[in-house]
Amino acid sequence: MPEVVIIADDLTGANATSVLLSRSGYRAATFLKLDAYDEKTHSDFKVISISTDSRGISKNMSYERVSEVTNFFKDKKVKLFSKRIDSTLRGNIGAEIDAVLDHLEDDTIAIVVAAFPSSGRITIGGYLMVDSVPLENTDVAKDPKTPVDTSYVPKLIENQSTYPVNYITLNQVLKGETFLKEKLLSYKEKGNKIIVIDATTNEDITIIAKAINSASLKVVAVDPGPFTAALTKEFVDKPKIVPGQKVMLTIGSVSNLTRKQLEALKIKHDCLFESVNSATLIYDNTRETEIDKIVKRLIDQMENYNILGVVTTTDETQVLDLHEIAQNLGITEDDVTLKISSGLAIITKRFMEKTDTLIGGLFTSGGDVTVAVCKELQSAGIEVKDEVLPLAAYGRIIKGQYDHMPIITKGGLVGETNAIVKCIEYLLTKVSTGYHKNI
Repeated sequence: MPEVVIIADDLTGANATSVLLSRSGYRAATFLKLDAYDEKTHSDFKVISISTDSRGISKNMSYERVSEVTNFFKDKKVKLFSKRIDSTLRGNIGAEIDAVLDHLEDDTIAIVVAAFPSSGRITIGGYLMVDSVPLENTDVAKDPKTPVDTSYVPKLIENQSTYPVNYITLNQVLKGETFLKEKLLSYKEKGNKIIVIDATTNEDITIIAKAINSASLKVVAVDPGPFTAALTKEFVDKPKIVPGQKVMLTIGSVSNLTRKQLEALKIKHDCLFESVNSATLIYDNTRETEIDKIVKRLIDQMENYNILGVVTTTDETQVLDLHEIAQNLGITEDDVTLKISSGLAIITKRFMEKTDTLIGGLFTSGGDVTVAVCKELQSAGIEVKDEVLPLAAYGRIIKGQYDHMPIITKGGLVGETNAIVKCIEYLLTKVSTGYHKNI
């Protein structure tokens, strides 16, 4: 039986939210209409999305369609109902929220988090901004079927709903989980049924979800996807990650450009990066200790991340003077670089081995690192498949421990600020549609 039921006003919206949960390991399915769902046949799905195809119809008809879905599932021990809304607030949002609330237990409240930070949608001051532009100043305002004439989320919903709407500001969210929990409880005690909450980052959304869980509130998630995903992690036991779902980044480049690209990735996705003390990889008496430490840190924290990595520098002050080190050791600068690259490669290999088949794809930056990783994995080379962007290639590892594993290689001075973002998002699509051989 489903533990999460997503009611969306169109099919693409249903899919958009389902895929966020699927990426987290929950088995999810989208159905074109309620009649297409069969309790016995589809009992293995923990997440069910139903499209009511109600965005462009009258509010009365949309109310009836959402009511039908809610009634069907309301007595089936569903842990979370989600009313998926358009990321630009089109459709009969207020009427559809009412339809869910009217048919669930009286103490259920609707929490509206209209933000989708990774898609450029944030809410601040109650206003929905799309790539820093107020919603009403975008092309959405001119939509021929479902135009939107305001950017202020509380007012838009209040104009469409029979329930009063309350609002929690961003500065209240930023005060943290405990403060927000008390705020939510106080609003609930006053009888508020719909609460709009600001959010500008995925971290904000996580705080909101944790506060709701801590307060033991019965809620309907009203959002374009990320808030539902965050609440699901709070309400539903986390499944075992599907083999091959996580990607590993091994970054040897020390350029400012690479650091900017990694920051851009961290803004758009939840990532776990461990910074290696490169100097320790050069010397035999410190090398093994550092490698073991980094591998352990990655393993200890990896559960909640699908994007993990090991980097050599986080700022310019950490860049080593290779010339001085080489002179002191009586070796070449290339030899020094090789020691660092091979250390990073060993970290990559050991981490992958200790986590069985959880790593489904690799990203390497820096030619020396790519060579070192291939050698450690006993690979004969890379079967090149595609160009993700100039000087960033996608392919599959040939032979060795991880034959056929997806990999993207990129130079350290390649691409604009979003280059690594594009590479990782490309890699995630490859990882999600197949498995590698682990022999």
